[in-house]
Amino acid sequence: MRRIQGMHETSDRRRFNNPHHAVVRAGADAARTGIPLHECPYRHPAMRASWLKGFAQEQQQSFDF
Repeated sequence: MRRIQGMHETSDRRRFNNPHHAVVRAGADAARTGIPLHECPYRHPAMRASWLKGFAQEQQQSFDF
């Protein structure tokens, strides 16, 4: 019998092609550089949510003790 490969077993690196990780990093970079929240460059709701997630997480982790 032939074994059917599932989505997690593909060899074409589809599982590594997730743009949301880069968008979260871009949001975090924007928060670090002081770009205002209203200048989010994304219009797609999912990408905007990822950018805002990175932006918000970076702002919350700025402890200066």
